[in-house]
This record gives sequence, structure tokens and C-alpha cells, in this order.
Amino acid sequence: MIGAAFVTLFKRRTSASTGDTQTVTTGSVGAGPNRTRGRSTINGIGSISDGTSNLYSGAAITEFRWDEDGGTSSYVLSITGATNSGWTSVVIDGSKTLNRVDASFLSGEWTWSTSDTVTTQAFGTAGTVHTCVFS
Repeated sequence: MIGAAFVTLFKRRTSASTGDTQTVTTGSVGAGPNRTRGRSTINGIGSISDGTSNLYSGAAITEFRWDEDGGTSSYVLSITGATNSGWTSVVIDGSKTLNRVDASFLSGEWTWSTSDTVTTQAFGTAGTVHTCVFS
């Protein structure tokens, strides 16, 4: 019985801990108050490796960026065909946590409002590399 309980606990722990890790190389476009930092296929900037989501069966991650639009800032994550489930948070460089439940969601895109400015946002300056861990 103890062996069966250990196997069940081990399966639950490994299943719960699976996630995804992506590396974003920051691209940059625009000037205040309208600018973008991070990965954006819309703006043709930055890159993401490997760019496919383990959480959504290899779906493309097309956007992971910080935006400033007229002085209002947000983080945006877009995954092709994704539903609003399957993960809890994404942590950028071990310091910036974006919780899924705190985002607005529409058609595979999560948007988080933020007070982060161009100097404090998590994607830094063009050419910098950032580890993004989904759990």
C-alpha cells in the first residue's frame, strides 16, 4: 500500500510540475508614448525559442511583449488556438510574475495591465535575452 501511495504521489507531482520554458530575445520598436519591447510577429521584432507551446500541443507563440500605447502599459501573450486554462503563471527572468487569472483573455491572447515603464518592464532593451517559465 505504501508503494502504491508513493507512485500516485509521484505521478501527481510530476504532472503538476510540467510546464514550458521559452527564451525571448528582445526586439524594440517605437518611441514613447507608443512603443513595444519583446517578441512581436505583428511588429516583426524580437524572437522566441523554441516558439512552440508545450502547454498547447506545440501551438505557435506569436507574441510575448510589453506595450506602451498612449501612456497605458500592458504585457501581451498570444498562443495560436489556446484556451484560458492549462497554466497558472509565467515568470520572466525569475522576477516578473504574470498570473493567468489576472489577465483579460480573448481568442488565444492574454493581456495584463501594468504600471511598468519602458525602463522597468521585464523585456529590457533590444538584444537582451530573457527566460520565461510557465507553470
